[in-house]
Amino acid sequence: MYPLVRSSEATPLQAARDARIRGGLDTDYELYKVIDRKPGTSIYDLAKEMNWSSGKVYGSVRRLERDGWVRTEKAERAGRAVLKVSPVEWYEFLTTQEIEEFKNMEF
Repeated sequence: MYPLVRSSEATPLQAARDARIRGGLDTDYELYKVIDRKPGTSIYDLAKEMNWSSGKVYGSVRRLERDGWVRTEKAERAGRAVLKVSPVEWYEFLTTQEIEEFKNMEF
């Protein structure tokens, strides 16, 4: 999900993130897998699903959104404002030119 940085070029924050990824402890990716399975889920429901605090989920969602993996949408449920999270579709990673090339491919 995130590109690993060579240790000689890594900031302390990047080095810590890369160590978590190598150790299988990348919580953002764990959350992303749930969001991918259940698009449109609220922060609260994701927190219940992951057995995390809402704050931890919110922070992880913000990082995923900043990096372009998910999008959030404000909604209302039972008269209360909620933030729903969905994964970005695969084609949103492509440029218009790449999509046209993909459509014109012959198999």
